[in-house]
Amino acid sequence: MFYIANVSPRSTGKTTNSAWMGHALHERGRQVIGYDADDSRQFSRWQAAGTYPFVVQQAATSAFHVNVPPMTPAGFEDGIGVVDVGHLEDHQAVGASVLRIADLAIVNLPPSMNDVERMEELPMKEFIENVAPLRMDSKPPATWILLCKAPTGVSEIKQVREYLEELGYNVFTTVIPAVVKYMRTHEGSEILAKGSAFDQLVTEMEERELLP
Repeated sequence: MFYIANVSPRSTGKTTNSAWMGHALHERGRQVIGYDADDSRQFSRWQAAGTYPFVVQQAATSAFHVNVPPMTPAGFEDGIGVVDVGHLEDHQAVGASVLRIADLAIVNLPPSMNDVERMEELPMKEFIENVAPLRMDSKPPATWILLCKAPTGVSEIKQVREYLEELGYNVFTTVIPAVVKYMRTHEGSEILAKGSAFDQLVTEMEERELLP
């Protein structure tokens, strides 16, 4: 199983991003399992109430790295696990456990300097690097920032991107806009990712060879 961990310092729409990302990957023919590593259990509630083409397992535990891999269904060894991680300011133990086995960490970040400051106060980079000695390869997972909940036509997006890149972060070119069809995702929502920003995101991940 290839694990994608959606993380952030605070609530930033990770559940919405996880749901749409999972659908976009599935629509590309990938085998997908969702993992709800957030005590709110929002991701698993949305899946239970909707018509998701993949299951979402509740896994908000500081033993994620121990408990989850053995539960991978037969035939899903080459699948992708999309993990919705509770915000790290309050769920550090769960986040660290997920990052111990994550293959790709995606930092979900609104493009505002206030949110960048919250990320630096955690601090995000050190949090991810500190997990490295606990991983099999002793290296931190590949880490990319996804700018999301972005108001259209805001010049601060370019400023934030350039600032993050100067700090050494990888930043996706794809930006998830703050539009109604994403903001109104909820229990029972029908999600069709084709042509969406998340479809573009999967294309970018494939082109950058970030996916297996």
